[in-house]
Amino acid sequence: MKSGSKVTKTSRLVTTTVLGAVFGVICMLASRYGSQIPFWPLGVSFLLHHTVLGFAIGASSLKMNWAAHGVMWGALFGIFLAIGNIGGPLSPWIAFALPVIWGFLIETLATKAFKQPQY
Repeated sequence: MKSGSKVTKTSRLVTTTVLGAVFGVICMLASRYGSQIPFWPLGVSFLLHHTVLGFAIGASSLKMNWAAHGVMWGALFGIFLAIGNIGGPLSPWIAFALPVIWGFLIETLATKAFKQPQY
């Protein structure tokens, strides 16, 4: 692959990781200012969780539909977030659903808006 002629795997990885971090900041700030969820450690864990979600989406080499790919990774990460929130300040159902939405949005923006195809 020639440098500059096509999108590389590294650029997709950086794009999805940055998108994950952006969505993590959104969740972190929403938890800080929009609800009674404690900023530390839960708000900061949203930032880390979503950044790693973006990294996993970019690093994945699964050959599947781009939308299903984002939803699948979001669901996988959502399961762990939901289990961690059982009995916590955030409903486990919301903790599961939001990463699914963020995973879909990360994959949609990376694939369609930034033209970063899966490899």
